[in-house]
Amino acid sequence: MTGDARRRQPPEHRPPGGRSPGADTGDRQPPAVLDQAFDNDSLYALREAVAAHAMQAGLAEGRVGDLVLAVHELASNAIRHGGGRGRLRIWDTGALLRCEVTDDGAAQSAAGDAGAGAGDAARWRIDPGHGLWLVRRVADETSVQAGPSGTVAAVSFTLPPPGGPPPFQLAQRFRDGCTVLSVTGELDLSSADRFTGAVRELVAAAPAVRMVLDLPGLTGWDSSGLAALILARQQVSARPGAQMAVAGLPGHLLQRLRMAGLDGEFTLADTVADAAGIFSAPS
Repeated sequence: MTGDARRRQPPEHRPPGGRSPGADTGDRQPPAVLDQAFDNDSLYALREAVAAHAMQAGLAEGRVGDLVLAVHELASNAIRHGGGRGRLRIWDTGALLRCEVTDDGAAQSAAGDAGAGAGDAARWRIDPGHGLWLVRRVADETSVQAGPSGTVAAVSFTLPPPGGPPPFQLAQRFRDGCTVLSVTGELDLSSADRFTGAVRELVAAAPAVRMVLDLPGLTGWDSSGLAALILARQQVSARPGAQMAVAGLPGHLLQRLRMAGLDGEFTLADTVADAAGIFSAPS
C-alpha cells in the first residue's frame, strides 16, 4: 500500500471509555495511585501531585509536562462546566498511566444543554488551542463521555519499557533519488532540536530536496517532538519543488497522529520505496 494519508488507515482506535480501572465490576482492581478532589483554588496542588506521580512512574521530562498539561486542561473544563469542582484519579497499570477527571454535571453551558444526550461532550471546549484540542495532541488515548450526571474524561500515557527506549539516533542515506533521514528512539524535549537542525541543514543544502523520514524505529514523541515533525513539514513545504513523506510510522504512533487530527498533514507511506514512488508519480 502506498502512502496516501487518506487511504492508509491505522488499526481501529478503541478509546479507554466505559468503566474505569477503579470501577466496581466485581473484579479485583488496583487502587488508584492518586485520588484527589480539586477546585479552582487547588489546581496548583493538583498539577504538582500529577507531576510527582508521573516522574515516579518513569515518564520522561517532556511527557511529564504533557500529562500535567492534559490534566490541567481537563480539570479546568470540569471547574468551568461542572459546578466549580471535580475529581482526579490516576492508575498505574505498569504499561501506562490512566487519568480520569470527573465533574458532577451541575453547571450548564451558556447555550443550555437540555437537549444533549449521553455521550455528548459539547460542553467541554474543543476549540483550537483550548481544552480537548490540546489534550488530544499530547495524550496517547483520549475519551470523553458526558451525560446528565456529569462528564468523565480519561487520558492514557504509555510508560517507557523497562530499561528505557533505545538511544535517539539520526542516520542519513540516499535511495532512489531521495534523501532518507532515519530516526530511532524518542523524539522529545531532549532530541527535538537535534532533529530540527538536521532537517534544516538538509533543506539548505538541497532546496528541492525529496526527503523521506524513515520512522519504523521511532518509539514515541512528546509535544516537543510532534512540533518538530510539523516544523519539518513546514520547512520542506516552504521550498519550491521540495517534498517530504513519512515512511514506516509505527501503528501506535499513526493512531496518535490520527487522534490528534494531524494524519492528513503528512504524506504517509509504508516503506521508503513506497515514498519514493509517490515522489516520482505525476502530479
